[in-house]
Amino acid sequence: MPTSERGDFENPKKSAYSVERYDSSWELEYMKKMDRDRTVAKWTKNHGIAIQYVTEAGNVRGYHPDFLLERVDGAKELHEIKGGHYLNNPDTIRKHEAAKSWCRKREMRFLVVTK
Repeated sequence: MPTSERGDFENPKKSAYSVERYDSSWELEYMKKMDRDRTVAKWTKNHGIAIQYVTEAGNVRGYHPDFLLERVDGAKELHEIKGGHYLNNPDTIRKHEAAKSWCRKREMRFLVVTK
C-alpha cells in the first residue's frame, strides 16, 4: 500500500521540468523507473490534462491521470499509479473508462500501474 509521502523529485532526466512533485512513494519509485527506461523519451506529471467523467452520484468531475509519457518511437501514453484495493471502486472504474476513451480518440494508450 502506498504511503501518502509527498515531495519533490529534483532534476529528473526525462522531464522538461527541473522538479516533478510526487504524491506517494510509489509515484517517486515510478518516476525513477521512467527515467531509467530506455523506451521512454520523456515524461511529466505536470501535464495539465483533465478528463471529464461522471461519478456514481451523477456529478461531473475532472480526472487528472498521474503521468503523460512519450516513448522513443513517438507513442504517447497516460499512466495512472493506483493501489489494487481501489481498482473496484465505482468512481475509479468510471475515471479509468473515461481515460481509455479519451486516449483512444487521440491514438494514445492508457495504462494503470498497480502492485
